[in-house]
Amino acid sequence: MRFICLFSYIALLVLAFNQFDNYLFDLAAALRGVLIVCSFVPAVFLLWWSKKLSLSLLALSIGLVLFHFKPYSADTKANNTDIKIAQVNLQYSNPNLSQIIKSHFVEEQNDILVLFEFNDTQRHVLDELNTQYHVFGYAEVEGAPFGIIVISKLPIVQKQIKRFDNPKLGYVKLSFLYNKVMLNSVFLHPPSPRTHTLWTQRNRVLAEVNEEIKNLKGSWLVAGDFNTVPWSRYFINTNNTCFNSMGYYGSWSATSLLASLPFTDLPIDHCLASNDISLSRVETLQVKGSDHKLLQYELTFDNP
Repeated sequence: MRFICLFSYIALLVLAFNQFDNYLFDLAAALRGVLIVCSFVPAVFLLWWSKKLSLSLLALSIGLVLFHFKPYSADTKANNTDIKIAQVNLQYSNPNLSQIIKSHFVEEQNDILVLFEFNDTQRHVLDELNTQYHVFGYAEVEGAPFGIIVISKLPIVQKQIKRFDNPKLGYVKLSFLYNKVMLNSVFLHPPSPRTHTLWTQRNRVLAEVNEEIKNLKGSWLVAGDFNTVPWSRYFINTNNTCFNSMGYYGSWSATSLLASLPFTDLPIDHCLASNDISLSRVETLQVKGSDHKLLQYELTFDNP
């Protein structure tokens, strides 16, 4: 029995930290926090056979919990920020869309609101906003590509939709003008990896955006529902992220029942920025009608 417990402990940690290029192993690695917490169970059972071994494994698990969940924040808390942004996955046909826009954009100090999984049948909600603000995705020629809508108080001076051979795959490139500074941005929402095919498509979108970043000039921002976690081998390779700024946060949970357990929430909604931008005041907020939390953050240009 003790060998089973020891094997279970090792297997849980191997799955948690694996970086194998494999569909099932990648899904398992996304649950790293849950697997680390589960490792306490076989470690406790080992008390019956070896107190020293059990306490050693428990100490290791505690250390891994602190390492993974990052109970600290590197938030810079900038005094004067330049641009305030909010982004949220609506989960399609959200009956609270008008209130979400009002609460987190019209009445809030946010300069840009990015909506993912926007349902085109709710386009009428944007009618008045389109006359007051800069809206991407409202025009019929744009048609909310990949379910993305961007509402901005800043001028959108450049727009581009990049599609792959599959018209459902791609991303949006927008450039915002702020006090003579151009913020080049990429917004994406790759498929959720519910099947191996969708997992492959998600990885392709992430890889394409990773290459796009290398060609972006000046200050840039990447934001979206990536449908993956920052420790995945497929995550976009950069260090200046909301996740690193805030510490661990969860933005999505598989079910509302698990949402009450903090270690089951996964950080799959992200923002990334160029090194000349400081990210601060990163936080997540509950949004009615969605299984995602709203991600809110502020940008400060180091050399505006």
